[in-house]
Amino acid sequence: MNSVKLEVLSAEEVRDICDAAIAILGEIGVEIFEQQAMEILVQVGATVEEGRVRLPEKLVLDNLDRVPAKFSLHARNPKNTVTVGGGSPLIEPMIGRINVIDLDSGEKRRTSIEDVARLIKLADAMKNYHVLHSGAVMPRIEGVPEGMAHVHGYIQSVSNSSKLVKGSGRGRQVAEDCITMASIVMGKRIEELAPEPPLFTTINVISPLRHDRAQTEGLLTYARYGIPVEITSEPQMGATSPVTFAGTLIQQTAEVISGIVLAQAVNPGTPVIFGTCAAAMDLRNGLIALGGVEGSMINVAHAQIARHLGIPSRGTGSNTDSKVLDVQAGYEKALTLVMTVLAGNDIIFYPGTIEHALTIDYRSLLIDNEICGMALRAARGIDVNEQTQAVELIKETALKGNYLGKKHTVMNMSKELFFVELTDRDTREDWMEKGGRALDAIATERVKEILQTHKPDPLPQNVYQDLLAFQRDVEHRQSAARSK
Repeated sequence: MNSVKLEVLSAEEVRDICDAAIAILGEIGVEIFEQQAMEILVQVGATVEEGRVRLPEKLVLDNLDRVPAKFSLHARNPKNTVTVGGGSPLIEPMIGRINVIDLDSGEKRRTSIEDVARLIKLADAMKNYHVLHSGAVMPRIEGVPEGMAHVHGYIQSVSNSSKLVKGSGRGRQVAEDCITMASIVMGKRIEELAPEPPLFTTINVISPLRHDRAQTEGLLTYARYGIPVEITSEPQMGATSPVTFAGTLIQQTAEVISGIVLAQAVNPGTPVIFGTCAAAMDLRNGLIALGGVEGSMINVAHAQIARHLGIPSRGTGSNTDSKVLDVQAGYEKALTLVMTVLAGNDIIFYPGTIEHALTIDYRSLLIDNEICGMALRAARGIDVNEQTQAVELIKETALKGNYLGKKHTVMNMSKELFFVELTDRDTREDWMEKGGRALDAIATERVKEILQTHKPDPLPQNVYQDLLAFQRDVEHRQSAARSK
């Protein structure tokens, strides 16, 4: 069976883009606003001219060669441990957004710590979600003291799911805190985490070709401990990158590679993920068009570039610019998700979001899980062998009956077919008899049912108490800093 791979670039075009990106790093380089990072790069052969760090071709190629082609992320429940770069796409739903759609009123409001717990619990119940963006990544959570979102968000996340939970990298101290909390959960010292990392983070490069101080501090911290770092660029075509696909891909590739070189310079062999959040800017209103086909095309090309470099990739999918779960949301989510999955990206991010990924919708988190299941089934392709060809069965059955009661059907149906749970396939008469409800109404009811009945693997009480003690330590540290 051949897994499906969608491509938009030839092998020669991929090489041309990579060569051009590496040339840009050598000729104009990148801006880095963290002094220690600049010094580390200079020590391994970079140069600094007019405030920009230039990376020679040999330095770039040598450090790209140090990146693992695949690695594992170890959840607190080993059954949820995953391999990044192992050939099977992993879905990472979005949890941490400042806004959420209230499940009862349908109105947008600020995300509370209770929402974080419920959203994580819901994602824990969804079989097509493999790693979880978490409350730890949110810069602010309604009702949580300033500067404490990463601690409260992480504790609520690991308390409501035993899947792999992402940490934050917004600054050195925030990164240290998240790594420390992961060590508490796993019962290990921080220095022992690298062989079986229980978290990862995302570091965003600022387009065009800039690394801000806080994100760079986070990158340095995670890399020093050998904890995986997802290095992502978010260029907007026509605004923060060229309006052409090729130009945007070259700039984005240069941006991500520059972060990878820094991670390897800090700690050779640090696992990294080659990330993109690129999309077009709608030049009529100045807003990013996450649901547009342009972003999906970049995701496909991005996966090809990552495979060429031998580095695991992350793309985005299930994006929509719609404010509600309407037809626009449906076609944008399906298009962006299916293209990114079929491209072979190793991690796909954004399910659960609406409104340019500014808002989380509980119902979207549920519905997107079903879309993800369909896309993942498509990516597996078609298995052709003696058993699946069923030639003898056809000869035996075709002229005198059907296949409904056959052992072959029972044995193969779960592997071959995708069984929907939310999608309606009834006749209109049966649908009307069941209430004639639209999908969003069914999803609302189902979300409430899951939140009431689903029981995640419990966090051991002693671990929970240790996390709360750490939370108090951080509160005291911040209180002392404010009083100075």
